[in-house]
Amino acid sequence: MQWHYLYLLSCNDPDNIMKKLSMCLLSSFILLSISTSVHAEVFHLQFHDEIFGGHQMVDLKSALSEQYQVDVNQLSIEKIDVIVKSWFGGGQLWLGSRYSQSDRRFVNGQASNFNNPADWTFNQVIFPVSGTNSDLQLNLSGQFRLREVSVSVKTPTDSGNVINDDQAENGILIPLYHLQLSGLSNLDIKQLLLNDTRLNPDKYYLNAVMVAIKARHDGAQAWLENGNRVSTVELLSGAGQGFNSHDPASYDHRTIRAAQYVNESSSWLLNFSGDVMLNEIVVILSQR
Repeated sequence: MQWHYLYLLSCNDPDNIMKKLSMCLLSSFILLSISTSVHAEVFHLQFHDEIFGGHQMVDLKSALSEQYQVDVNQLSIEKIDVIVKSWFGGGQLWLGSRYSQSDRRFVNGQASNFNNPADWTFNQVIFPVSGTNSDLQLNLSGQFRLREVSVSVKTPTDSGNVINDDQAENGILIPLYHLQLSGLSNLDIKQLLLNDTRLNPDKYYLNAVMVAIKARHDGAQAWLENGNRVSTVELLSGAGQGFNSHDPASYDHRTIRAAQYVNESSSWLLNFSGDVMLNEIVVILSQR
């Protein structure tokens, strides 16, 4: 069984929903679980605080095959958690190959703690994964100690979660696991829905997206692009030293309304400008 969470609120007004959500009135929503045939599993790859220097790559597919004797091609990988620290801070991690790459993540660290084995000296870096498993190479640029890589997977027999119309209209929660983006970037809302549910987005209008987000510096922006129509731009304030925190309370909650009544084949893009981190989004739809 795999658990997916939908915010089911008594009002379809996104502003009212966000107000309730941001005030943490847990009594205002129901936590719904959806059972599927998927067998979810986490593989813990141990690297025993191995030192990496310069630019090196770790082939996670080979590591899974060696440590667990599994056929990676039969798995659908959802996210990768890396437990790591760098020598002076500023080291970079990313997933990918010469053909495609994820966004780069900076890893904190201090020289005085580099040889300290205590858990608190390590950082957790999370990469959501969707689509192909062909680029499962962990790139390390800098000097690191790598303790563990956890690979969360589901079997390809999972056909997704069944979302009905009422659930879609009340909000579909998509966790993003502290996803960090920089520069000009975007999230494809339709693709995220297809990855996580059996929902056909083309049967719905996009009403709004609620975002748990924070920016590294003042002036970052977020907006929705629905076909050729653009929403109002949300201006974000910098989180300062709290930017690297994974505490849910460190995130700002924004509701971004979408333009309506566009062609069903139109793209739904959540756009960003600047360095931002996202914990989750809630997608609110209505039937066509």
